[in-house]
Amino acid sequence: MEYLKGSIFDSDSMQTKVKTNRMTGKERFLGHILGPGLVYVYYCVVLGLRELFYMDIIRINEIYGNVSTYLVLTTVTTLVGIGTGFFINHMTEKTVCRAGRFRPYILMGIWIMAFSGFFMFWSPFQKGSTAFLVWLYIFNIIYNCVGVQLYALRDNMVSVTSRNILERNNVTTLRSAISVMIAGVVVSLGIVGTIYPMILQKDVSGASWYITVGITAVFAMIFSVVEYFWTRERVTEENQKVLASQKGDATVHVPLLQQLKNVLTDKYFALALVVSIGFVFYDCLQGGNARVNMITYILGGNEENGLQFLYLMVSMQPMAIGAVVVPILAKKFSARSILMVSSVVTVVGVVIALVNPYSFVVAVAGGFVFAAGIFAVTNMSRVFMQQASDNIEYKYGYRPEGTLAVGIITTVYTAVLSPLNAIYETGLSAFGYKAPEVVDGVTTIFKQNEAVDRWILFAYYGAYAIFAVLVFIVCIFFDAEKKMPEIHEKLRERARQAAEDRGEVYLSPRE
Repeated sequence: MEYLKGSIFDSDSMQTKVKTNRMTGKERFLGHILGPGLVYVYYCVVLGLRELFYMDIIRINEIYGNVSTYLVLTTVTTLVGIGTGFFINHMTEKTVCRAGRFRPYILMGIWIMAFSGFFMFWSPFQKGSTAFLVWLYIFNIIYNCVGVQLYALRDNMVSVTSRNILERNNVTTLRSAISVMIAGVVVSLGIVGTIYPMILQKDVSGASWYITVGITAVFAMIFSVVEYFWTRERVTEENQKVLASQKGDATVHVPLLQQLKNVLTDKYFALALVVSIGFVFYDCLQGGNARVNMITYILGGNEENGLQFLYLMVSMQPMAIGAVVVPILAKKFSARSILMVSSVVTVVGVVIALVNPYSFVVAVAGGFVFAAGIFAVTNMSRVFMQQASDNIEYKYGYRPEGTLAVGIITTVYTAVLSPLNAIYETGLSAFGYKAPEVVDGVTTIFKQNEAVDRWILFAYYGAYAIFAVLVFIVCIFFDAEKKMPEIHEKLRERARQAAEDRGEVYLSPRE
């Protein structure tokens, strides 16, 4: 069965506006900066506010009288996501479409996220009722198990955008840079650092939360269209033509067990997989509000002293600098060397911050240092999987992105680690966390006990340090970058032969 063949995404009106074989500045700006950047605003807003909303506004564990209510919600959502994850990767493996294997699904995923994400916050039912909890389950499942999983296919976009490793590294750092700037400036400073303590934290009705999520959802839908029309899956187009020439059609026909053997026995894929698993662990352990909690309860930040804004502005500034500098460095130095240096810098910064974690000055100094390293560690590390995918294609003739085997592997480790997000919140409740209270418009922020403080420090700083050490170790063994020229030349030769078999003239990205 071939998915999307003959669908609206096969029509002329739904094809990419990008016609060049090499990437252009317009494609970079519209397809890889503006479009995905403003979609990412919405994703980060939901990610940054959902747990705060559930814990401090809904008080989900309190109103249902169980410290595990949010954990159970997250676990059930994760289990459902295993099934949807398998099916989504089955679809992408068997997708043959002029628009590509990923772009149509990413567009659909963003629109599903926009609607379901809003309804994760707004509900017509009374808080504490069974209907209210069922509503939360339904839209958390739709958002996370369908919308987010389709949106997550965007991670494959850079890998299939170009064969040119310099173009690909450049786009990787560009997309990562805009993500960091969006998450840091718009979300961390604008939403979490300013709007949250001034407006959202005081709004027990939830109205301002709905408005914030709703507005950003509309922007996500609009700019998802910009991203869709100004990106192109050049590698997918080429690989599907090679498959069609060699196998008779453009789908992957490798049996599942053989697929699993191919990827799990490949040195580079296995190392890239370790990094991918580490990133999910890092992301989930911090949860959506570990940084907010650290500034609020460890450093004593509140609306009056403005420490939320000051910490984010000063200590996170190197991330914005890294967004400009790293793409330049990527042209001169190997990704491997950049990652090793950045990992060391990250760990040094964490050590500085933990010398006296309750000191605002020390925390800012440490944050300034580890922020200088964490940008490359969390974003440039994606080149591991890109190079591993090239190696798999070189050895076995098909791209592993979007195949059922990779989908199963990704879904399993994501499912296992995703509850860590809720475990952070569960840990807060278990250690005696006291949520802020709003009485007559006055917000009271309680001092937490030592156990809660230690948990917050571990989740916030520990996540950075553990992931940085992991990336450094992987770099020692990951030497695929020096083999890429030979691999890409062989892949170009296959594409050239396939073009000749079809009676066409092949033009490589270099030409």
